[in-house]
Amino acid sequence: MFRQIPVYLLTFGLASSLNAQAPTVSVDQAECLPIEENGLVTTSVTHQPGGSEVRVYFRRLHEEVEDFYYVVARPAGPESYWAVLPEAEDEELEPRQFERDGNDAPEDGWAEWWREKVSTDDRDPNDDLDEDIIRERASRGRSERRDWMEALDDAALQEWLETLENEPTEYFATIHDMEGNRIARSDMKVAEVRESCEIELTEQQAGEAENLTVGETAEWEKGERVFHWLCDGVVTRIDPFRVLRSDGRCRACIIAWWQKKEILIPAIIIPPTIVISTRDDPPVSPSGP
Repeated sequence: MFRQIPVYLLTFGLASSLNAQAPTVSVDQAECLPIEENGLVTTSVTHQPGGSEVRVYFRRLHEEVEDFYYVVARPAGPESYWAVLPEAEDEELEPRQFERDGNDAPEDGWAEWWREKVSTDDRDPNDDLDEDIIRERASRGRSERRDWMEALDDAALQEWLETLENEPTEYFATIHDMEGNRIARSDMKVAEVRESCEIELTEQQAGEAENLTVGETAEWEKGERVFHWLCDGVVTRIDPFRVLRSDGRCRACIIAWWQKKEILIPAIIIPPTIVISTRDDPPVSPSGP
């Protein structure tokens, strides 16, 4: 015999269903990122759980080093965020070609090389790259899908590569729950890095640029400068175990500059003491990156 379900139970079930919708995150296409100036990336989210955080992962397009870094994005309004990236170094993207018998190189040889690198396990189409660097410094980043490259055919990819002034920046956004587990990821995008790029930061974003916390995804990144990004504004780091610490490498560079004997600094601006902690961070159990 059919039994009518109370309206309040139907309403509760509908609300539960809506609340259970999976979170999503998308990242906007940046027109460009500047050299030796901070870049800006914006994102949008839906159904974001309480207590979760939005991150923007970034790296330069490089033939050997492929692990990412990240910064935590800041709220810009309902379901929208922004993230300030460090200042990109002036680094030229090295052209690559397959080694073939004869002198005839295909017109799209550079694109073909990257296709092969992305699709094969050895990550080295010509066997002429540094195997140790690839093994160590692509341990996590190599598994991230290059959505932007998949959307281009070889001719379009080749044409784009030939127009680049510097290593471009690959980036994507994620949502992480309170335990640090990734629960949503955007497509990966890529943006040119060039001198002619102009980015205007708000006062809040400019303040963030002077006090950046950069997250790491691989153990080798600890104690190293952010690969192909400048130290300016990078103050603290978060290791893969979610331990926050001061950025000792960039701070050491600043102190070395202050200690140069040939630089005369007025006494009124010399800080009385500068303390650098060399204590190793205590090990903790890692969570998902």
